[in-house]
Amino acid sequence: MSRSYLARLTFALIFLSGALLVGCNSQSQSADNRPASSAAPQTTTGSTMPVSTPAPPHPAETEAAPVQAAPTKASQASAPQIAPAPASTVAGIPDVDPHKTRGSKSAPIVMETFSDFQCPACKQLYLGTSRQLNDNYVATGKVFAIHRDFPLPGHAYSRIAARYGRAAAQLGRLEQVEQVLFENQEKWEQTGDVDGTVASVLSPADMTKIRALIKNPAIDAAIEKDLALGRTYSVNQTPTTIIHYKGQTYPVVGIVSYDVLHQFLDQLLKQ
Repeated sequence: MSRSYLARLTFALIFLSGALLVGCNSQSQSADNRPASSAAPQTTTGSTMPVSTPAPPHPAETEAAPVQAAPTKASQASAPQIAPAPASTVAGIPDVDPHKTRGSKSAPIVMETFSDFQCPACKQLYLGTSRQLNDNYVATGKVFAIHRDFPLPGHAYSRIAARYGRAAAQLGRLEQVEQVLFENQEKWEQTGDVDGTVASVLSPADMTKIRALIKNPAIDAAIEKDLALGRTYSVNQTPTTIIHYKGQTYPVVGIVSYDVLHQFLDQLLKQ
């Protein structure tokens, strides 16, 4: 199957199904104040072409996100100093944190999802597609899934949520934290209480470790690496999923239903 045919197939599956919805950008989310010129196209055309050369950074993605309040002094005093695990290269993809992946490294398909915990579209993708993907493709050795942090500057608490998610991943608690942050997104985005939301599903001992980790500069450095990598893929909205298969790369921008995604993945696997 040729690359051009596969690209047309991607377009047909996503566009004709009407399943692809635009994610978080300045036009679709009032909470995101990025300039309209950097928003992703409202069609699926961008999701059908293989990535070639890196694109320059989008201005909105290089803005600094607000820094949230630090944990209490008591937690700082008792918190041990824990260093995040180093990232590695997997299947030619750089800066892969082993704690933020699911599945087998030898899986034929690699999927990187650039996500923002405060993005409603990312929540919808997580609740409606990602869980079935994990059950039917990741757990069966067909897909190696990589979570990438891509906090948007217009979302006041997305950076701190990314810190907590990445810190929880170091303890093997990403799944619990990812779920509670997405399921309670409307609450903590109003109050800014990311810490309390995460604490509702973790033990006090785990929270002590996480509060120590989020102050480690390596956590922010890792988030910045994800942002930089996203810009090489021309990511300018969330969610964006980059699918790698046999040397070809296919970006899928926005929300895609599980029914459409599994048809496309099955077509890839039949080659």
